[in-house]
Amino acid sequence: MEDKKRYTFTVFTEDSPGVMHRIVSIFTRGCYNIESLTVSETEKKGISRFTMVSTVPSDKISLLVNQIKKFIEVVDAAVHLDEELLFKEIAFLRVSYKNKQEKAEIEQLASRNHAGVIITNEKSLVLEKTGTEDEINALKDAFADKLILSFVRSGRISIDKHAGDKVV
Repeated sequence: MEDKKRYTFTVFTEDSPGVMHRIVSIFTRGCYNIESLTVSETEKKGISRFTMVSTVPSDKISLLVNQIKKFIEVVDAAVHLDEELLFKEIAFLRVSYKNKQEKAEIEQLASRNHAGVIITNEKSLVLEKTGTEDEINALKDAFADKLILSFVRSGRISIDKHAGDKVV
């Protein structure tokens, strides 16, 4: 049986059309699902940061990183386990309510889950939560018996705890 672990891949690339497709295709060819993908600018102009989360066999990590590094647009690539990173997501949850009492219950439940109410109207509230995947999932689960109209979450953003993720 393969030893699979969850890894966060950090890839720094030159801003270039098609580079995301080529990076993702490495995972696709290996039949590895990308659970989360976030692309953002970095402290260096013209350089993008890809943060990808995937569960892959431990013996395939070096191969994947080396394949990614072969692309001419790739400046650097690294892989980390969760304990090596600080990481968060953001989520929005729109919850319907019928009356003031139900609205108050939703606000209290949001507060207990460290979520903020960012928009309210006569029929629904939009909650915002920043946290780990588990914290975001806990918020969604806390509202399982309410009428959730919509739920959206970002991909992971992360930074190495030991400052090893600087663009070279």
